[in-house]
This record gives sequence, C-alpha cells and structure tokens, in this order.
Amino acid sequence: MTSRGNRPVRRIYLGTTPRTVLALMATMAMTACAPGMGGPASPPGGASMEATGKPINPTTGPCPAASTSAGTSESESGGASAVLSAATAFVNTLDEKQRTAVMAERTPATLAQWSNLPGPLVKRTGLRIDTLNQPQRDAVMAILKAALSPEGYTQVRQITTADGVLASSGGANLDFGADHYWVRILGTPADTGKWTFQYDGHHLALNISVDGGDMTLAPSFWGAQPASYEIAGTAAEPLCGETVKAFAVMDALDADQRKRATLTTPVKEIVLGTGQDGKTLAPEGITASSLNENQKKLLLDLIQEWITPLTTTNSAAKLSAAKQNLDQVSFAWHGATTIGNPIYYRVVGPMFLIEFAHQQGAGPLGGGITHIHSIYREPGNDYGAQSGS
Repeated sequence: MTSRGNRPVRRIYLGTTPRTVLALMATMAMTACAPGMGGPASPPGGASMEATGKPINPTTGPCPAASTSAGTSESESGGASAVLSAATAFVNTLDEKQRTAVMAERTPATLAQWSNLPGPLVKRTGLRIDTLNQPQRDAVMAILKAALSPEGYTQVRQITTADGVLASSGGANLDFGADHYWVRILGTPADTGKWTFQYDGHHLALNISVDGGDMTLAPSFWGAQPASYEIAGTAAEPLCGETVKAFAVMDALDADQRKRATLTTPVKEIVLGTGQDGKTLAPEGITASSLNENQKKLLLDLIQEWITPLTTTNSAAKLSAAKQNLDQVSFAWHGATTIGNPIYYRVVGPMFLIEFAHQQGAGPLGGGITHIHSIYREPGNDYGAQSGS
C-alpha cells in the first residue's frame, strides 16, 4: 500500500500505477453516460440511456490508472454513522408508495433475495434506479459513498457503466442498462440493531449491513461484462486488480507449489453465489503457512483487494485479522497460469471466502476473459451474522 495524504491508496504489484480507471472515465463517462449514476435523467418511460463505449481486451500488464474523484475521502464518509445518516436522508425523499416498496423486514429470506442476474431473469423487489428522480438518485449514491472507500465506489460505477456498454453492444433483449439496479432497505435504519442496504442488478450485488458502529459488505457479488471497455479514449477494467494480483501469486510459486495450488477437479463458475447463503467451502490448494515471505505478501495484497472496497474505518480490523491469520489461509487455482486466459481461483481464510471465475458461456460479447463472476463472503458474518434480528 501507498498513501495519498492520510488515506491509503491501493496499487497493483506491477509498478506504481493505481488499480482502476482514468480520471476522465470517472468524471465524464460515468456521469454523462450513466443516468442512474448521477448523470442526466433517463428518457421518458424509464428507458435507460446507454453508455457510448466499446469493449476492449483486458490488460495483461499494469491496470488502467485510477481516479477516485467520483468518490469521497475517508474523513467525508465516516463509516457506519454516515451510512445511517445517508440512508435516513434517502428514505425522507420517498413518498409513501415508494417507502412501502423500498422498506422490508430484515429476515434470512429477504436478505437472500439479491441476484446478479439481469432484470428479466429474476423477480426483484424494491425500487429501480431509473424510476427515481434526480435528488433520490443522488441520495442513493450518497449511501454508497458513505459505505465504500473511494476505490470501492469507483469500482461500483465502473461495473454499472459496463452494463450500459453491454446494452449498446447487443444486450438489449435482456434489458441491460447502467441504471437498471435496485435498492432496498431491510430493517429500520437506527443507531442500534441490525439493518441492511441492498443495491443489486446485473453483475453487482452489495449487501451493506450495519449494526451500531459495525459494518460489513458481505456477501458482495462483483462481476463485469464486458470485463474491460473504453469510453472517450480511456479504459476501464473494474476487476483488474483482482485479476492481476491473482496471477502474481501463481507466478511467484515454484512448480511443486503450483501443483499443490491447482484444483484436481475443474471449476468454471463460483460455487457460493446467489442462493447459497449459510454454506462454505473446505480449504483446498496450498496453505499460506508453506509460502515464503514474498509469496505471503503477494497473497495478502490479493486479499486486500477484496476487503478494501469497504470504507477504511470498517475494513482496517478485517485487514488486520487477515494478516494475523494469514498462515491459515488457503489459495486454490484452476486454469492456465499465463495472464490473458480464463481462470478460477479461491481464497479461503478463517474469516472470509473469495471466489473468482471467468465465464465461458455465450452472450452478447461472448465469454472467457470478457465476462467475470466473483463473490466475497464472511462465513458466520454474512449480513452481519445473518441473524435476521
């Protein structure tokens, strides 16, 4: 990690280039091209404006340069208390009918209703972004800004913008769109007790659970289709760091270690995605206790990539625990070891579980490295302990 002022900034392992998207992309494309993300209002009838861009091949080197100008500084976000304030402000913008639609009881059943599937393939409840007026959309974005690090917020914007690119590339039959994301609040936002803000749609599902001053982002589904794209001559690749850092771990292993890390049974899709709450996976692959110090550092860098989308105040303890328990972490892999090829990997620790998979199926843009599914879970602490209380 490096630092910018008092705020840590994640950088990838190859050189000093930050991990996500150029400033022009964050400021121009995600506002002008994504109406649900704080840009112009959608056309009449709620139709989504499409992001004018084109898919490009994912990088095999340093990730596109990052800009966090669309996010907030840690001092501005403030963690759980700021999320509560932002959620309360959002609810206050809603009329009675909207409030009834967006608010629901927090139970295991309602918590589990998120999905990464496109709209026509799953029945969702809540309110879709393109049905909200601009102040209400801004209020939703304020919740995300408060809950996420600037890098995490930028990553969300990249993923949703990709849906606009997908729509303009032949995905209209599945009703893709940069503002086709749903919001719900489960439980009552308050200083005490558990409540959850859900934000989900195609290839993104965030479960932001708050319990007093504690906050978790598990489970969270991070996907991308296309996995990388270009708008106004600048590139975005939402899961670049999660890809490049994984290859860095494999590249650092010797032949025997690679053999131990490689799964004997092929895996081409994440196992614990939507509908798999309460389950876990047995550790497989190679354990960190058998790695040298440099290999451990690369593995910890990869783990950090998955934890730090949450605001720094709430991710710091999780990062500390991951470091303290690193020897108990396992790393497993399936696929080629040369970057630019489809892969699956899994990182399992005492307090977290990570899965990442390139999709092989057909679609508007095909599969392979142009299409990613991934999941971050905290077994025993998904949704803030999954109690439903």
